[in-house]
Amino acid sequence: MKYFIKWLLPFFLVLLSHNCIGQDITFTNYVNKFKEAQNHINLGEYKKAATLHYALLNFLEQKKEFVKDTIDIWYTKNYYSLSRMYLFEEDLLSLKYADSTISSALRTGDNKLIFRGYSLKYYCLYDVKGKEKTLDSLADQCIHYSLLTKDQEDLAESYMHKCNALVELNLPEKAFNYCKLAENIFNETTDEQYLSSVFNNIANVFVKGGQIDKALAYYKKSHLLAIKLKDQAQFLVSSRNLAEKNELVKNFEEASIYYRQYGDSTKAYLEKKLLSGFTEAEAKYKTEQKDRAIAEQQLIIAKQNNTRNLYIFSAIALLLLALGIFMWLTNKQKRKKLLVETELQKEQEINDLRSKFLGNIAHEIRTPLTLISGNLNLALENFDHTEKAKMNISIALENSKKVTSDANEILELLKFEKNKITLNKTIVLLDETLKRIALSFGSLAQMKEISLVYHSEIPKNYYTSIDLEKNEKIINNLISNAIKYSPSKKEIKVHCELENEILILQVTDQGEGIHYDETEKIFERFYQSQNAEAVGGVGIGLSLSRELAQIMDGTLTVTSDYGKGSTFIFTLPAPQIASEAIPQKVLPPKGITPSEAPKKVAKSVIKSNILIVEDNPQMASYLKEILSEKHHCTLAFDGEEAIQKIKQESFDLITSDIMMPKVDGFELRKKLNEDAKYKNIPFILISAKTLEEDKIRGFKLGIDDYIIKPFNKNELSARIENLLNNKRAREAWELQNKDLVNDNESSDQKLLKTIEAIVIENLSNEDFKIDSLAAGVNYSQRQLTRILKQYTGMTPVQFILEIRLQKAYQLLQQRTFFTLSEVRYDVGILSSPYFNKKFKERFGIAPSELLS
Repeated sequence: MKYFIKWLLPFFLVLLSHNCIGQDITFTNYVNKFKEAQNHINLGEYKKAATLHYALLNFLEQKKEFVKDTIDIWYTKNYYSLSRMYLFEEDLLSLKYADSTISSALRTGDNKLIFRGYSLKYYCLYDVKGKEKTLDSLADQCIHYSLLTKDQEDLAESYMHKCNALVELNLPEKAFNYCKLAENIFNETTDEQYLSSVFNNIANVFVKGGQIDKALAYYKKSHLLAIKLKDQAQFLVSSRNLAEKNELVKNFEEASIYYRQYGDSTKAYLEKKLLSGFTEAEAKYKTEQKDRAIAEQQLIIAKQNNTRNLYIFSAIALLLLALGIFMWLTNKQKRKKLLVETELQKEQEINDLRSKFLGNIAHEIRTPLTLISGNLNLALENFDHTEKAKMNISIALENSKKVTSDANEILELLKFEKNKITLNKTIVLLDETLKRIALSFGSLAQMKEISLVYHSEIPKNYYTSIDLEKNEKIINNLISNAIKYSPSKKEIKVHCELENEILILQVTDQGEGIHYDETEKIFERFYQSQNAEAVGGVGIGLSLSRELAQIMDGTLTVTSDYGKGSTFIFTLPAPQIASEAIPQKVLPPKGITPSEAPKKVAKSVIKSNILIVEDNPQMASYLKEILSEKHHCTLAFDGEEAIQKIKQESFDLITSDIMMPKVDGFELRKKLNEDAKYKNIPFILISAKTLEEDKIRGFKLGIDDYIIKPFNKNELSARIENLLNNKRAREAWELQNKDLVNDNESSDQKLLKTIEAIVIENLSNEDFKIDSLAAGVNYSQRQLTRILKQYTGMTPVQFILEIRLQKAYQLLQQRTFFTLSEVRYDVGILSSPYFNKKFKERFGIAPSELLS
């Protein structure tokens, strides 16, 4: 709509500019109208000139928004013309417009226009008594601006102004100096016709100074020049002046000659003027007749224009009405479309959140499931060692409770949606209860080398009534999150106090903190931080905690200093119970059974050095326990800590989770690839993420193996042993064949991918052997062996078998086939005993276990 109106605007302006106070003034013909007014002045038609000038000024006032840049110039020219026109008719009007000329000229900054304004005012005041000093000041202004314009004729005129003003002030000597300056300039620059008038003006100055002889000389110069130029008007003036001044000095003979010339010239001039008057009158009559005919024609045209304009305005009105209806319908359709798109977007967001939520549940449950199945298997293995078996069973039970807790949180949310939440309050000893809940995380914090500090200002004998289960859920969530997101060797503070019977519990950590634009979003259901350093989670803990706090008339808020840590503040009404009320017996603090630290075994040269990177303390402890028998294990709780330890110590292999704070598993591998010292360290990803794109991303970064939680400990051990054996074989080959080591790694890596592609292409071909592979890449068997040994530590036979077994594992895991025979046939291994043996050696589990 706005673009349509913008298009119509010039058309409206043209219509509005018609018939401006009786004159057809437009932007197009403005200059011509101004010239027309000047012609009226030159012809003595002052009334027409004045009418036209007023119309021009009125037009400028109406259109000043459109001519901001030039309006003062046109104001100046109109005022100047009006003042000049009234100069010999209306003194006051002439002076008024001269002042207006100066004001508008000063706004333009045009020195030429400013000079004209001051010069015109000088002429207005020239014969006014008592204005001698004003004339002198105006003359100075004229000199100043004519010097700025460097216009010699203007400067000469200014000197004449100064000369006349000084004469009026009775300073003839100074006046004569300025007259001489003016004469010199006029002699050099002015044409003879104007010079005659100048000589006459200089003579008048000498007359006022009492120097009649000098005046007569200049009158004579003016008279002779008028005769030469046949300038009748100037001839009359000079003849009269010569006659009067000769008579004044009693030179009667000369006076009579000039009086006679003056009389003859006057007679001739009047006759000519009379004849001119008749001619002009006749011309005016004819012109008036023409003007009347033109006016009648213009009236007819104006009526036609009015009719046309009426049609145009009516058409425009109808067009605007139609356009308005069209725009209204279009906007209505757009709003409807936008509403549908918004609803679809919201639905898509809900679907995305639901998918992400379900994915997070699957991810979060895999770690405790791994710990449950793994520790139960360890308990069976440690059946004869009662204490170890008890510890394994305790960890399994603890993680089964975590799975149950996550399920209960989801059920709690469903209850919220159905408004079925009820409060079950019991009387508790407040400080002892809070202390028990907080310190139950002591062993978990200890595993991660985090200091957990509990500080309370609550009286020891303070009893209150609260919903114990819901409060415990809130506090558990806050402390477990603090441990999860805090690096090792940091401190977590739990501070409790009462204020007007309101419990204020603060949990402060020294983690990375929460980004300022996420401090409220983290309390939304299923929200997952977009921050790259964030870790996974079901995404309902904080949301549920806040809703539980609100249903108990409490609050849950957070303050965070990004990069330094966060403080979660939980408030709850906790009115004191009278001492006569019977309090519920408060259970003594009971924490998680601490895991016994595995006994340190002196590092043996035959043990490999493995770095375990895992942010879950229990999972890290479990991995260390199952691997410590054969390897020396070091723990790191995030990728950043892992990088520090890699720089301090040499490792033969690294196992890493994907989702960790600060630096995740992918980023860790990427950083190691940047340093030649670390890029060849075997790297296994142990993760709950099952997406195929995560595996592909990992292998592209140089991840050597990828195992999904929950896993069999024998499978992990077998995969680790396989990578370590390949590493040892690779290093041994390089040591023995230093002269064969190729530094052109990129070309060999490309060749390695080609070799792998050829093997995969011939995977189901049982007869595909080394010679076929070598021929496929145009290399000898010896060259092929060198490349594979250097980069994989495997012989061509082992390499082909590795790819066959990896493909078999993938097919079994994805349930592509129903029988082992189909799998064996697809990977080109027809012998069942051979396949089972090699599969068990490679992955630590029988193929039938994966199929079942």
